[in-house]
Amino acid sequence: MHALVALSNKQLGETLWHYLKEFGAGMVQLVARPEDAVRRMHEFTFTHFFIDYDLGDNGGADFARFVRLCDGPMAQASIILIMPQPSASKVFTARDAGVNEILGLPLTAKQLDTRLKHLAVNPKPFVRASSYIGPCRRREVMSVYHGVERRTVQALHHSRMPRKMLARA
Repeated sequence: MHALVALSNKQLGETLWHYLKEFGAGMVQLVARPEDAVRRMHEFTFTHFFIDYDLGDNGGADFARFVRLCDGPMAQASIILIMPQPSASKVFTARDAGVNEILGLPLTAKQLDTRLKHLAVNPKPFVRASSYIGPCRRREVMSVYHGVERRTVQALHHSRMPRKMLARA
């Protein structure tokens, strides 16, 4: 894991930096401004971004859009957005910007550990369309049903019944 931590809160950024180093991240870069983050992106390739929702003038969702528009493998890196007060509109904005996960504050080590393991075990397919770039936003898993079709069995059962019994059924 090569992570860029871009948080305006220095204390939270340092705590997250230490946690990621303990978690086993190979390299962790800590910045407080979007300009510094862009400079680090020119110097290093990152696999994970931890971004503050209130980063800089435009915010973390715009920075996530910027990352998704980059060329190369960094565009598909996991983006975790850290929000002080999540609301439905903020979450939808972040989701539409291509964010993988959203973490609300206060942040716990267990919460961070659970989300990082979930990202590693259940990667979402990456979508590159004209109006959206990022992980697939579908939440429900679509699967093919392999069990017994009850409606087919029921219709077959009714077709074998005498007509008098069908009228009562």
